[in-house]
Amino acid sequence: MGWRKCPNEKREPREIMPALLFDLDGTLADTKPDLHAAMNHVLTKNRLTEVPDEAITNMIGGGAREILKRGLSENGTSWDDAKLDAATEEFVLWYDRNIDANTTIYPNLLPLLNAAQAANIKMAVVTNKRESLSAKLLFRLGLHKYFDLLVGGDTLPKRKPDPDTIELALQRLGVAAQEAIMVGDSEADTGGAIAANVASICVSFGYRRVSLEALNADAIIDDYNEFAAAAKKLKPGLFDAL
Repeated sequence: MGWRKCPNEKREPREIMPALLFDLDGTLADTKPDLHAAMNHVLTKNRLTEVPDEAITNMIGGGAREILKRGLSENGTSWDDAKLDAATEEFVLWYDRNIDANTTIYPNLLPLLNAAQAANIKMAVVTNKRESLSAKLLFRLGLHKYFDLLVGGDTLPKRKPDPDTIELALQRLGVAAQEAIMVGDSEADTGGAIAANVASICVSFGYRRVSLEALNADAIIDDYNEFAAAAKKLKPGLFDAL
């Protein structure tokens, strides 16, 4: 389907193989406009008030169900599990049809991905977004060709900040935790990285529900043109080719 080839079998790394693990929403791409539209589609269909633009940033993360629950909370209401499950599927259906209508890749990301690929640095996407939606969006944005692997929020029973999805990515890439960096924007990303004993770089421009300082990231960048310097400082000798 266009993904870079990656071994699926579990094996111990025989040589140093640096890897970059990226979150998707708020890290690789600004998906807020289309998630916002999906949220408001469901809310207005149920005669609730739309969530304003300034409020949506703090609601993104944890998957469609959690995003929708926050939109309901903004309206001062909640639904039982059955209604919430049905509304979540409506959210996903609408989002799937409009997944890249207004989503954009962050500035200076592509030069970084090109440099990492040229240096044979392994790369994976580890996201809490559903795997099918993530794959579709990466293809639509033309980003799939850079990544060896995709691990979604429904790939395993647990998602970030549980370490399982990060550890699965490392296992399938054949990379040791100390040779990898998790790149994200939220407490789920840094929390998962800490639990998996992986270093983390946080982007300041993404979505989160806590302050940047509270994330406990190993490094914070404001633009992807700062990434190479941060990675080289964090992991001397591993990312010199960036």
